Amino acid sequence: MSYLGTSAERVGTVVERPPEPRQAAPAAAREPMSAPVQELPYRELFLALAEELPDAVFTKDLQGRYTYINSAGARYLGLPAKEIIGRRDLDLMSPEEAQNTLEFDRQTLLAGSTLRAEMSEWMAGEQREWLSTKGVLRRPDGQVAGLYGISRDVSAHRRTEEARHQSEALFRAAASSSFDAFFIVRGEPQGLRLLRLNTHAETLLGCAAREAEGRLLSEFPQGAFIAPPQLCQGVWRTGRSHDEELKQEIPGRGLRWFRRQLNAVGDCMAIMVRDITEHRENELRQRLNERMAAVGMLAAGVAHEINNPLAFVLSNLHYIEKELRRLKQSQIDMGEMMEAITDARDGAERMRGIVQSLGALARGDSIKTQPMDVHEVLDNSVQLSWGRLRSRGLLVREYGEDVPLVLGTSVQLSQVFVNLLVNAAQALPATGGGEVRVVTKRHSESVVRIEVQDNGCGIPLENLERIFEPFFTTKPVGEGTGLGLSISHDIIRGLGGELTVSSTLGVGTTFTILLPVAPELEDE
Repeated sequence: MSYLGTSAERVGTVVERPPEPRQAAPAAAREPMSAPVQELPYRELFLALAEELPDAVFTKDLQGRYTYINSAGARYLGLPAKEIIGRRDLDLMSPEEAQNTLEFDRQTLLAGSTLRAEMSEWMAGEQREWLSTKGVLRRPDGQVAGLYGISRDVSAHRRTEEARHQSEALFRAAASSSFDAFFIVRGEPQGLRLLRLNTHAETLLGCAAREAEGRLLSEFPQGAFIAPPQLCQGVWRTGRSHDEELKQEIPGRGLRWFRRQLNAVGDCMAIMVRDITEHRENELRQRLNERMAAVGMLAAGVAHEINNPLAFVLSNLHYIEKELRRLKQSQIDMGEMMEAITDARDGAERMRGIVQSLGALARGDSIKTQPMDVHEVLDNSVQLSWGRLRSRGLLVREYGEDVPLVLGTSVQLSQVFVNLLVNAAQALPATGGGEVRVVTKRHSESVVRIEVQDNGCGIPLENLERIFEPFFTTKPVGEGTGLGLSISHDIIRGLGGELTVSSTLGVGTTFTILLPVAPELEDE
């Protein structure tokens, strides 16, 4: 039993006093006597009211005997009212059951004022929860004559409250074991108020559930996408659930894909948010694998179709070179012709190397690497891409003096360098004035570092994260396939190296290649 408080006001019986004698008024002031006011039947009113109340109402004398009890009180005790009057609690229940009641009676009489308490006791074979109020009854002279009590059975309310707490605990247990974020919000004039959320929802809000519940969703800017007010209003208005997939930037986690479901329940909204980023990425990888498989089949066909005519081109170039040496031409003319033939043959040899790489890629063959002079491959790549570079800006080469040979193949490295140089040239202003800088240095004892820098337009952050994805391109249709950087990334990774990018809009971009030093130099 816990006491809720006391009150200084005293409650006693209604005592009827005789009216005060009235002095006779002067003759001039006398008025006709009105009919006497009829006294209200207070006792009958009290009894009628008490009988209608669902609460137990009773009175006791100083010996603890019941002097009155209404029908509700008698029902709780399990006896007719006439069998309760004149008896004490010890006569009506076991000593253990009567103990709390007797102690509350004693405290009330000692205080001489009104007390309130919450009680839990067995009564008539049933466990009950009570909110009980007791006060003293006084005679006209102020002496305590007994006490009165009003007890309200709150057992059903307590059971309902307990069931609600159990339901809440079950919701939290079930929601916490789910991989989805659950929210329950209520629409109010101020906005959407958070009523319940689970552990995964805490991650999206950046706040613990206990701290977030009861607050407005608008207080969490990072969670604005969870339940946009206009979307919720549409769901409430139509009564139809809403289900969609969307992407959202999450602080500290980057761009994520979510599935969002909203269901209206009265003035509340049940919201489920599922992170499907991994699922979407798996779908994309599957589609990319399918496209890459198709590219591989195409590469095999292209390699086969190009290889035969390319063999004729190389054979004829060798024949022309041989026959020109036999002709009697001036030394100057012969030198220019031989230089042109040599360039054409080198280009054809490079084409054959690319065709062989395509064939190896389609068959899944391993690539044989060998020590390569990275400066020589870079110079050849610059020559191949010079047509694009010279019209856009200045090319600066900063080659380190102690750069060792790297492990790779000339065809593959040239393919990567040309792709990076052409991309850098395309990023420069079309009007000229830009700069492409090629830097080489020794990154560590076993790694060489190559950088291709430009001071062009830069790459937006949302594109930077996807820059090495196959088929991803921002170029107009017909100007790019989206495979250049993806293939370059795979080539460098296949050589045991690393290709990364850093960029700032309006400042420029830097592609960095890290390649392993050739083993021959490591052993020296």
